[in-house]
Amino acid sequence: MIGRPLSTWADHLRGRLPIALGVAVVGAAARLSTPSPPARTADAIAGMLGEAIGGSVSPDDFVWEERGGFLADALLGRRVLFLGVAGPRDVAGPRDAERAPDSERAPDAERAPEGRGAADLYRARVRLTRSGRPVSLSDVRNLTETPLGDDRNLVARGRRVAVTTSAFGAVQGITLLDLGGGARPGAPLGERLRAAVDGWLETGSADGASRTEISFASPPASARLDLADEALVMALGPEALPAALSAGNGELDTGGSDPFGARAHRVPRRVPSFAELAGLSAGRLLGPGAAVAVERLALAAGSAAAGLRAGPDAAYLTHGPASPEPAPPGWPSLWPPPPVQPAVDPPLPGEGAWVLVAPSLPPVLPGIEGDPQRPASPFAATTIRPDPQRPEVRVHLLAIDTRHIKFTLQAGFEAPRPTVGPHGTGTLPDAPALRGAIGLGARPRDPDALHAEAEALGMVVGGRPLVPPRDGAATLGVDASGRPYFGAWPSGAGVERVPWALWQRPAAASPGEPRGEGPRRFPWSLWQGPSLFEAGGAAAARAAGDAALSPGGATLSPGEGDDLVVERAALCATDRGLVVHAWGSALDAAALRAALARAGCVAGVSLGRAPDPLGVAFLSAQPDGRLTAERLAPAMSLAPPAHVTSASPGPFLYFSSRSTDGPPPPDLSLPGDRVGWTVDGGAQPPPAWSPAVYAADTVHLGAQVRVHAFAPDRFLFRLRAGSREISPRNAPKLAAEVPEDERQQVVAAIGVGAGRRRGPRGLAVDGTVGLRLRGEGGLLLVRRGRVEIRPAGGVELAPGVDATELPLTADDGRLRPEAREIGTMRRRGAACALEDGTLLVATTTFDSDEATTEALLDLGCARVVALDRGAHRNAFVHRASGDPALQQGYEETALFAVGLAMPGRARRLMVAAPP
Repeated sequence: MIGRPLSTWADHLRGRLPIALGVAVVGAAARLSTPSPPARTADAIAGMLGEAIGGSVSPDDFVWEERGGFLADALLGRRVLFLGVAGPRDVAGPRDAERAPDSERAPDAERAPEGRGAADLYRARVRLTRSGRPVSLSDVRNLTETPLGDDRNLVARGRRVAVTTSAFGAVQGITLLDLGGGARPGAPLGERLRAAVDGWLETGSADGASRTEISFASPPASARLDLADEALVMALGPEALPAALSAGNGELDTGGSDPFGARAHRVPRRVPSFAELAGLSAGRLLGPGAAVAVERLALAAGSAAAGLRAGPDAAYLTHGPASPEPAPPGWPSLWPPPPVQPAVDPPLPGEGAWVLVAPSLPPVLPGIEGDPQRPASPFAATTIRPDPQRPEVRVHLLAIDTRHIKFTLQAGFEAPRPTVGPHGTGTLPDAPALRGAIGLGARPRDPDALHAEAEALGMVVGGRPLVPPRDGAATLGVDASGRPYFGAWPSGAGVERVPWALWQRPAAASPGEPRGEGPRRFPWSLWQGPSLFEAGGAAAARAAGDAALSPGGATLSPGEGDDLVVERAALCATDRGLVVHAWGSALDAAALRAALARAGCVAGVSLGRAPDPLGVAFLSAQPDGRLTAERLAPAMSLAPPAHVTSASPGPFLYFSSRSTDGPPPPDLSLPGDRVGWTVDGGAQPPPAWSPAVYAADTVHLGAQVRVHAFAPDRFLFRLRAGSREISPRNAPKLAAEVPEDERQQVVAAIGVGAGRRRGPRGLAVDGTVGLRLRGEGGLLLVRRGRVEIRPAGGVELAPGVDATELPLTADDGRLRPEAREIGTMRRRGAACALEDGTLLVATTTFDSDEATTEALLDLGCARVVALDRGAHRNAFVHRASGDPALQQGYEETALFAVGLAMPGRARRLMVAAPP
């Protein structure tokens, strides 16, 4: 080869010269067509950063991290942190649809200008020349990903960076990131490798980042930040109240004054499994389609492995068969639920029959020892096969007696990924009565990966929105008393139908403006997921064999993966007010839907599917104060040591006893701090451990006022015409007595007086108008057995509705002149309905209605009517087993309280009734 002639080399090069020239020309053309690197100016660099995210970056909203040396900056790039507004988003936020009025927005430093979207905090690498001119940009990472929150006030020092996140006109949270603080030097090699890959995917660096977040019970309108050597220094609110967060230990110092309820939380950093990393990597590098394929492969492999090690069905720790709860003669038994009708014939032994499971209630409730109406356990379980075509499919059902159990929602520290401000804490509620936890399923961390549309489904915890609720989505709501609600959001079941943003704005300065009464937080916690029912629910009704069944889930399109036969879980409310949890290790969505329909569910939500950790774990306290957890079924993927008894990365629904050392608290409002409420001495609807009628004595204007409180959901109220009511010619005859099948359950009668001979006030019974409604004063309305107090006029009576016009003595919490009109000294009465449906009735002997009205106003009533239809008859409240005795009919028109056995506390979210 050394002796090869020179001419041969020349011929070789000459033959390849066109190829070399072609490559050179293409390279030169490509270089000439490439835009020149931006100039070494802040505006040019900001433009380059904005182009990289498909949006915009302000020249004042980026900071350089520390240099890595000339070669590192030139070859790898220098890291830069910046606040950027990406292109249009699919999810509409509060800035798009419900922009607050200018008077209620935060200062300019704390909100996005008009036309500007919400900014996120990004990190990227920029290759630089020796003179500092940018050459190219790569490794863009979104560090906050709050599409509905606006990140502002970027400050950085060393490897630490902090921003505020604002939404709804207030600062929802503050985030401090330690870029490089996520390393695990003492961990095993495999864990360090997974942590490095996860850190690179999230932050562009193998070191990852540690995150400390500050949330607020009452968000300030503004915040200013500064980073010292080892602390984040803050000035909160217009008054610039000082606060400091230690960067070392995460402790928050508010200087003794904490009007905003600031709380700091260091977000744990969980190391994902290899399967999770594969999905995350595929989603980021190859797109959502690749993530779907990877997940399906992982699910298939998991199903195959589970089939190889399949064990016996769940064996519950039981208290024996669940026999019907004893009830007084003539009253129904609520617990346990009716047996579930099997779909496969012949049924397996015990299939569909409920058995009581641990943990049990406290062995003794003070004051009601030996009460035969009290169940041994509030939990009952059974197994059914819902699909006749696939008899091998089994669904485990757990029924929860909500009369004894209350619920608490908690967000995980990783999921759902918040769109407005800080993450959840993932910690257990501080409750000695804690009995267990239900896995709600997790949201993906990568919004571009599988189920990205689910990121917009809402979760609110402790009045703080992690993700604002989406209208129409299937919702599990929990009110302040721990009562669960199921249905489509929004609704009028105790929740004001106002724009979501209205709940989050700072208090108005003027009483005439929204929220002028002072700061409020949203009164519920809620979690949203895909619905198991289609609108109308005809299919579910047929599956349950009950044409009257009307499932109330939201109308949502079928979810991706509904055809997969994997582990699934769901939660629902039955027509008895009980909660049923359904779980199966290998189900498609149709089988789970059929199981819930057979269990009598009327509304429910899907809790997720594999690979989410699902199931139910019972918790019990040990002598050393620790909690141990045991799954209802061993095959449930819920891992108690990792997900229940410690901080959880995913959301949970916790359940606890409503009382540990006595009967559950009264399920009604008993207002008044200095009012001595006692159980009324008359007959009570069952069960004995939960009275439904209370009484108290107060003094107003020198008069002794007796107040009775009737619990909501424990009575059907019936208005019946008195024998002294006039009957105009051709007027229909109004019912004077309650139906015969309800007479044994009547526990109280409340007199509302009789009409005058001339100009009587309007009266309607069962939708039949006997005396024309004049539209004057107030209206006592009975709709679906529940009492409402409304102004008279403009009300159309539907079939089955009772109504009587009465004097309106108070409205909007203020006494009206009618209450002070002087008349004869006689027994007078007044009534009102509280927000939760509790009916308050006040009676006294006085010469006006002022004393009774004042008594009800002091107890929180907003609108009060006097119980006098015009003839000035004596008011009364008669009680069964009381003195005077209850009568079947009266001369005066009367409101009869027909007692109901205490139902479960679970409710459907219903659309608000029209006024």
